[in-house]
Amino acid sequence: MKMIANPKVSGFVPVWAPFKGFSLLFDNPGDSYSRLNGYPELEKMDCRSGSPELAFYQTLWDASSKASELVCTYLFCALPFHSYHVTVWDGLNDFNVRRLPDRARLEAEQWLRSLPASFDSRHPLLTVPDGEPIGIRIEPIEFEYDCLEKWNNASIVARLKPTDSQAEAVLSGIEKERDRLNGEFEQRFGFPTAAPQYRPHVSIGYLANKQLGEKAEEAVQRLHAQLAPAISGQRLRFSTIGMYGMNDMETFFRRAGRSDGR
Repeated sequence: MKMIANPKVSGFVPVWAPFKGFSLLFDNPGDSYSRLNGYPELEKMDCRSGSPELAFYQTLWDASSKASELVCTYLFCALPFHSYHVTVWDGLNDFNVRRLPDRARLEAEQWLRSLPASFDSRHPLLTVPDGEPIGIRIEPIEFEYDCLEKWNNASIVARLKPTDSQAEAVLSGIEKERDRLNGEFEQRFGFPTAAPQYRPHVSIGYLANKQLGEKAEEAVQRLHAQLAPAISGQRLRFSTIGMYGMNDMETFFRRAGRSDGR
């Protein structure tokens, strides 16, 4: 059996395989960014341990870093704390670019290969029909922990839920905006880039082998039982959504100094 079969994992340190693309993410609160080496116009996501605004993330990280059963038995590869984020909408990436028509695919593949140098919100791939950068504007929203889930025997995520009726209303607006973006990309390229159902979550890591991942459900539920009381009452608050490029599962970047991704 091939031990590493997840295309997002390259080694057990873990070493993250290249996976390039762009997405809309909630802008993390607090001191969560630093300059991307060699690219003064870009800054990378860099969550810092001890930041009070990121206490929710810290509790998730503390739990995942102690998941020895998942690591040793099921080849769980925990994501580093600095990369924690919540995706809002997926754009083009190394996985779905193959679905583009030939001419558009070749251009998009070249753009992906050139990241992060090619990351510019004015690029046609990153704009809507009127030429404005892709984006979603929101009122502040708060989430709380819902549950821990294993997705497709390949990833382990902490599902989030809105904290109250106001957060539910903001989330409803985000879902409508996601539908709009999916519709625009389907009209333009022939397929929606993001899943139709929005499930807010924080990915805490990946399972390097799906065959072993199939057997990990009980271990995931045991970790949930440990995590739930520790994270109860903690909230994760976001005020803006930005556009981000990515090189792999731990390296996300945006235009420097911009919280709206533009």
